[in-house]
Amino acid sequence: MKISKIRLLIFILSLLLLFTISSVCSGCKLISESETTKETLTEEQTNSEESEEESTTQDSNSQENADSGNGNNIDGTQSQQKYAIVVSGASNDNQHYEWFLNSTSMAYDLLENNGYPDENIYYLFENSTEKDVDYEATINNFKKVTGELQGKAEETDTIILLLIGHGTFSNTNSYYTLNNYNLPDFEMAEIFEDIKRDKLIFIFSPCNSGGFIDDLSGKNTIVISSTREDETNRAAFIEPFLVSFDGIGDTNSDGKVSFTEAFNYASKNVRKQYIDNGWGELTEHAQLDDNGDKISNEEPIPNGGDGCLGKDTYLK
Repeated sequence: MKISKIRLLIFILSLLLLFTISSVCSGCKLISESETTKETLTEEQTNSEESEEESTTQDSNSQENADSGNGNNIDGTQSQQKYAIVVSGASNDNQHYEWFLNSTSMAYDLLENNGYPDENIYYLFENSTEKDVDYEATINNFKKVTGELQGKAEETDTIILLLIGHGTFSNTNSYYTLNNYNLPDFEMAEIFEDIKRDKLIFIFSPCNSGGFIDDLSGKNTIVISSTREDETNRAAFIEPFLVSFDGIGDTNSDGKVSFTEAFNYASKNVRKQYIDNGWGELTEHAQLDDNGDKISNEEPIPNGGDGCLGKDTYLK
């Protein structure tokens, strides 16, 4: 009986031990699952936060790219443009026709070789069928192209006019000869007064062209004429003026030719033509005004306050 009680007690203790061990194991398992769940939640939360940060960074980068325009200026500023008008009107005879065609063709080629796009060069000539010519040199076509410039030129742009051909002077006005129209200096000034631009450059080759200076003179404006208002021309001015930009006019050896240097070179060349041809006393004097005071000066430039703007202005 005593032995049976002992066995029973041992049996009961064994059951209690088994139950305790089972409970401990179950507790370990529960704790492990709980910790794993917490770790999983922490990892997911971290990944979510990292994903939000990446998304924010991507959105920020996208906004920066949108603002910067992929490298363009934020304010949309356009690059400076250069425009040119090459003109020659009625020649009156075959010899002058050939001279004027040669000079305007030289001017057109020079502009193209110095980076002027074809669409930025307006070429008007007596005969619109000649090579590269855009329009017949009438007053209507001249106003047409200047009207186009008024519509697209900006305050950072440069406009150059090469006016080749005949000219006259009457009373106090100089006139430039187009086909069937003599364009007076005051009307030329009116045409350009409302065109936006930075620099405006007039190059006149005709006789009597000095009278244009007082009407066209102004801020950031260079006006060059081959003669005074009361002079006719015998020598070639425009050809040496154009040729100088190929490098021969680079008197300060800086590798480029300014409008002042081109003016000085052409003026000296005119004097040389008189000497070489035995024409006697010089009767034509090229003029330059670029300080806006309506008073021009002659070579050598700079002189009398003129030439500083031209010295810092280049074809390219």
